Amino acid sequence: MKKLGLAIVSIVIIAALYYFNTGSEQLRIEMKAQVNKELASLQTQGFSVQAREVAEKKEHFVISFDEPEKISAYFTQHGTQLSVEDARVFKGLKIAVDLHYLADTYSGISFDLYPLSLPDSITSSATTPEDKKILTQIQQMLDKKTFLIHCDINKLGTGFKGYMKDIDEVLKSDTTVKMVLSKLEFSGDIKDDKIQSIQQTLQSMHIATDDTFNVTVTGIKSNYRITGATLYDYMTDYSIEKITMQEKDSMMFVADHFEAMSNSTVKNSLANTTLKTKTKNILFSNKDNKVILDTLLLDMKAKNLNMKALDALGKMDASNEEEINDALQKLISKGIQLEIPEFSIANIENLGQKMGGFHLSTKLHINKSLNISALEQNPLLALNAFNANLDLSLSKELYTFIRQQPQAVMLMMLFHPKDVKGKKVYTVELKDGRLNVNGSPVM
Repeated sequence: MKKLGLAIVSIVIIAALYYFNTGSEQLRIEMKAQVNKELASLQTQGFSVQAREVAEKKEHFVISFDEPEKISAYFTQHGTQLSVEDARVFKGLKIAVDLHYLADTYSGISFDLYPLSLPDSITSSATTPEDKKILTQIQQMLDKKTFLIHCDINKLGTGFKGYMKDIDEVLKSDTTVKMVLSKLEFSGDIKDDKIQSIQQTLQSMHIATDDTFNVTVTGIKSNYRITGATLYDYMTDYSIEKITMQEKDSMMFVADHFEAMSNSTVKNSLANTTLKTKTKNILFSNKDNKVILDTLLLDMKAKNLNMKALDALGKMDASNEEEINDALQKLISKGIQLEIPEFSIANIENLGQKMGGFHLSTKLHINKSLNISALEQNPLLALNAFNANLDLSLSKELYTFIRQQPQAVMLMMLFHPKDVKGKKVYTVELKDGRLNVNGSPVM
């Protein structure tokens, strides 16, 4: 028995020695080969690789964003939607990479990413002495790696984790801007060399200007997972503990406990998407008013969205009207259905007056027969291609409040609500070019 125990211990020691010597060396060789392959690929995708330094266990290189059209296609191919127009904004950006092989027991590859220079679109727009002063300060931040992201990819290449370095900086110009970011962390899964899922948390972010205006966001959490073969097959949810925007002696906006969930599925190039949000409490105040909204809910759905047409729209020149119209025609080629099952606020407080809220639901169907080009000549043609239903229920207190507003007097005189279970109710229907409100024709 003692000999068997010694044999097992010996095997474990030999295996460990193999891994930390021959095994780890082989893994490092394989990873270096993969990095070489990826960098070679990047240089055909609109990027250039500069200032590369290679050592046994580490590397340094700089990635430059050079060709927006190719870069847009590259990001789209790898699961991140980036239009050509957005990619142009990044032209000239240079990002440094410090890479380490087998830095710890978890990591196959670890790397730090940090920008070295700003895009041309930003530097070229700095024309005044004040702009140039700000750019100089930002460049000083870049020089000390202020905006650094660290990431570790596990040895199997199936997962990653990382963080962004905390930021606490001040920009001084005509105004002084303070920026603080704390504890941004992320992790996720990788499948077939693509990110399959990602989870992110941010403890807090704060931006203040001369103590006169500030924005603070705390407790951000998000989860994203790819569920199918396209960019539009996904599930995501995110939440924010609190958002505060304040302008000294003027305005304040506060939103507490915001939550959102969304998912999308694609079949035969047509996408069905849903979005649900909930905000527990919203406060808005200024010198003359204070409004509090309690429990705001929003539920939205869309069906039969032609994603090929939507992708094409994102890549088109906005000034090319003919191409835009053609893509819009294809977008509605199967008929689009939009629905808001619920948009509601439970309670409202205005200047100390408390009242019940409202509930709205609506459906809209855009018929595939709608001619986009003809619509520009005669917008009324849309009436026959749109079918819509809307149901609006108001509390009596809210209805009374709205009636007292000068802007709503004429509308309230024209359209009278129905009384249903203590609520004021409007039912609106658009069908076959005819509009009815509570059963009465309007047009």
